[in-house]
Amino acid sequence: MKRSCVIRVDSSRYIGVGHVARCLTLADALRRQGTEVHFVSREHLGSASRLIEEAGFPLHRLPPGTEREAPASHRQWLGVPWAEDARLTAAFIDQNIGVADWLVVDHYAIDAMWESSLRPYTRRIMAIDDLADHPHDCDLLLDQNLRDENPYGVLLPVHAVTLLGPTYALLRDEFREAHQSRRARSGEVNRLVVFFGGSDPSNETAKAVQALLSLGKPIEADVIVGLINPVKDQIEALCRESPHLHFHCQVSDMARFLLQSDLALGAAGVSSWERLATGLPALVVAVAENQMENMRQLDRHGLAIALGVSADVSVAGMAQAVENMLTSPERIKAMSEKALGMVDGKGVFRVVERMSAVMP
Repeated sequence: MKRSCVIRVDSSRYIGVGHVARCLTLADALRRQGTEVHFVSREHLGSASRLIEEAGFPLHRLPPGTEREAPASHRQWLGVPWAEDARLTAAFIDQNIGVADWLVVDHYAIDAMWESSLRPYTRRIMAIDDLADHPHDCDLLLDQNLRDENPYGVLLPVHAVTLLGPTYALLRDEFREAHQSRRARSGEVNRLVVFFGGSDPSNETAKAVQALLSLGKPIEADVIVGLINPVKDQIEALCRESPHLHFHCQVSDMARFLLQSDLALGAAGVSSWERLATGLPALVVAVAENQMENMRQLDRHGLAIALGVSADVSVAGMAQAVENMLTSPERIKAMSEKALGMVDGKGVFRVVERMSAVMP
């Protein structure tokens, strides 16, 4: 009998696409091992759930909630009371699977109460988190972020196994392959890549394009946006102001763009691990509350340069940061070497192996 796994994850203009992207990576690795994977996702405004269907996974769509377009806190991201969400998820598992072998939860608005109520419908629960601001009732917890210590001590059951740090980053095969075929960077900046996530709610991409347009010396740059970016047409028009700016929407080969670049402008979220796997130095912005600590850690470890929180980052500030890097080849080389030593792209294999160990 095939093992079964249910993944509860959402995406939207304010949640972004990163949670779905990393869950798809995990799901693909599980599927290759023979596990039957189902997704449960709520149809929020700007949902990217069609990416799940395009990847060939069964998707159970929960009805839209009554949430505002931009909730004030990530604790409101479910859009419905937690008990209602848990009831509908439990009903899906009960009617279609019976009892799942694994339930994977990647959602900042789901905590131990939700997870405990699903215990009768699954043999094991895995939580994916990077905030450490609420308790979990799980058997395995994954946090890809850089951590000086384990912040989950009192937030987990005593039996829970924790997987901490970017060595467990859930990256697609292309990044493992890119890490193996990486090139040594000279420190010179001849090409940049701009990517602030699938939704980019604060429109940092437009700031970055304007900053590049203001440079005294034109530099080739690939400007990448996600399909659910609400202003992608305006950004494409802005890129047309220079023959050196190349616009791309919803690319399927991100590793190629990172490998051919010398510097990145991007968010301090899950795409950080993709850049590290390819040894790409970056200027990073925290575009959401949950990215602030990660931005500080990346900067402190010499893996990226923190520009600040999106509301405080200006076009002029971005332009100056790029100008500074143009004259800092040794710094770029050092950042690239540190990045390559931090992430090798094999994290998903380590996670799946630990899942098997937790439940033989």
